Amino acid sequence: MKRTLPLGATLFTVLALAAGGRPAHAADDEVPSFNDRGDNERAFVEKVGKAIVRAARTAPVKVELDTYKFEDPKKGRKDLRISMNWQGAITKKKFVSDVVVHIDVTDEKKWEVLNVDYKDNSVSISKYRAAEVQALLKRFNR
Repeated sequence: MKRTLPLGATLFTVLALAAGGRPAHAADDEVPSFNDRGDNERAFVEKVGKAIVRAARTAPVKVELDTYKFEDPKKGRKDLRISMNWQGAITKKKFVSDVVVHIDVTDEKKWEVLNVDYKDNSVSISKYRAAEVQALLKRFNR
C-alpha cells in the first residue's frame, strides 16, 4: 500500500518550501552598519529604525521615520533617539515605536552599538521580540 501525507501536512510542507526558510529578522542588506554610515544621516537613521521595528514586530507595514536626534549622555557615548511610525499588517492600526540606540563612539572611525531599547504603543497580545532586536547588535557592528 502506498503511503501519502495528509492534506494539511502537504500544504504545510509546500508553504514552508515557498517561504524559502526566510529568517524572521531583516536580511543583512537591510541592516546598516554603524561603521559605514555614509553621507546622508537621515537615510542611515531611517534604515536603522526600519531594521529595529521589523525585528521587534512580526509584520509591520508602512514603516517610516518620524524624528531622530543624537544626544551625548557622557564622554565617548552617544544615544540615538528614534521615533518610527508604522502600521499593523492585519489591523491597519497606526503605531509609534520609540527606540534608543546606545553607541560607544570613543573611536570616531569605529562606532560600536552597545544596546537597543525599544518600546511602542501597540496593544498586541504578544510582546515585542526582544531577542530579535538584540540580535541586530552584531549586524550593526559589522
